[in-house]
Amino acid sequence: MKWNPYIAHREYHEAHQNPKSYGTYELSHEEKLKFLVLCGLTLMAVSYLFYHSILLSLLFSGLAYPCLRPYRTYLADKRRKELKEQFRDVLYSVSASISAGRQLPEALHEAEENMKLIYKEDSMIVSELAAMVKRLYEYRESEEEILKDFADRTRIEDIRDFVDIYLTCRKTGGDLIKILTKASEVIMDKISIEREIRAVTVQKQFEAKILTGIPFLVILFLQVVSPEYLSPMYEGLYGRVLMTAALFGIGIAYLWSIRLTKIDV
Repeated sequence: MKWNPYIAHREYHEAHQNPKSYGTYELSHEEKLKFLVLCGLTLMAVSYLFYHSILLSLLFSGLAYPCLRPYRTYLADKRRKELKEQFRDVLYSVSASISAGRQLPEALHEAEENMKLIYKEDSMIVSELAAMVKRLYEYRESEEEILKDFADRTRIEDIRDFVDIYLTCRKTGGDLIKILTKASEVIMDKISIEREIRAVTVQKQFEAKILTGIPFLVILFLQVVSPEYLSPMYEGLYGRVLMTAALFGIGIAYLWSIRLTKIDV
């Protein structure tokens, strides 16, 4: 049967379960159901805590479905960050192999074996490397096509920069070993700095979550210890407006704190 690059490309994704794009995250039915149930119950609990109304709680639970989109974005960003961290180790291996005089296919094959020692065999980077090596040796696809496909799917700037530098050196006939080694060092330093910044911001984000949860705990505590103290807030239009303003204020403060601690390098 004549080799078809489209079929080979499709088999490549299916066999290794690699996403067609790391920029989006497709939830399975089980993941989607689990999120909708947990998010819906959480929204119902928050709504009842602030309004003491079963009807409003049921209405608030319907907001779980619109929350699917930001949840998918969150999972996609999390997966891309994980892949970026794993790619840092690949750069070490590929850079060392090319410095030793090996060609890219050999360097990728060695990187695959090295990554198996660091990560699980079903990890993203091992799966991607295995797929690239298979396409190089079995499907006889070009290095340019494989690397561009990888960079386009990941949508990670550091990976795209590495691929662009490598392909430019191949086309222009530059000193591949020297340029690629220097580029790898710069990219690895950038990833290391991002890791350090993320370690600091994670702590601040955790503190923001604690501060966000305190008002809910205070309201719950007052309702248990002295329910008559908050009873005016659940009676009449004025009380409802104040509780709504408080709920929106908590939400806006949390989103703003996350925005402040999100630092791009």
